[in-house]
Amino acid sequence: MKALKIFSAVALSAGLIASANAAVDANKITKRATVSYTCQGGKHLNVNYGFNAAGVPVTATARIDGQNRVMRYDLNRSDRVETSFKDARGYTLSGNEINSRNYRKAGVMVTSPRNQVVFKSCAAN
Repeated sequence: MKALKIFSAVALSAGLIASANAAVDANKITKRATVSYTCQGGKHLNVNYGFNAAGVPVTATARIDGQNRVMRYDLNRSDRVETSFKDARGYTLSGNEINSRNYRKAGVMVTSPRNQVVFKSCAAN
C-alpha cells in the first residue's frame, strides 16, 4: 500500500513537471511561414510568421517604416476572433484570427506607435 502511494506521488509529480514544460514550450517556434500581402494603395507587405507546436502564432516579422520589426503575439489583445502582435516600440500587426491552418487567408493591418495606419486592408496574394 505504501509503495502504491509513493508511485502515485511520483507519477503526479512527473505529470506536473511535464505540464510546466509544455507551458514553457508555448513560445518555442516549430514552424515558419512567409505571406506576401497587397494592401490598400498598392503597398506590399511581407510577413514571416513563427508558430508553436499547437499552431498558435508566436511572432510576426515585417519590414515597416524602413526597419525589420519583430512583433510578439499580444495575449492582451488576441482571442478566437482577432490576433494581434506588437513590438517593443509599439508597432502593431492585427487581423482576423491567425493560426497555422489559416495564416494565408487572414487579412491584416499595421499601425504605428502613434496609432497611424501604415498598411491597411492587406490581403494575402
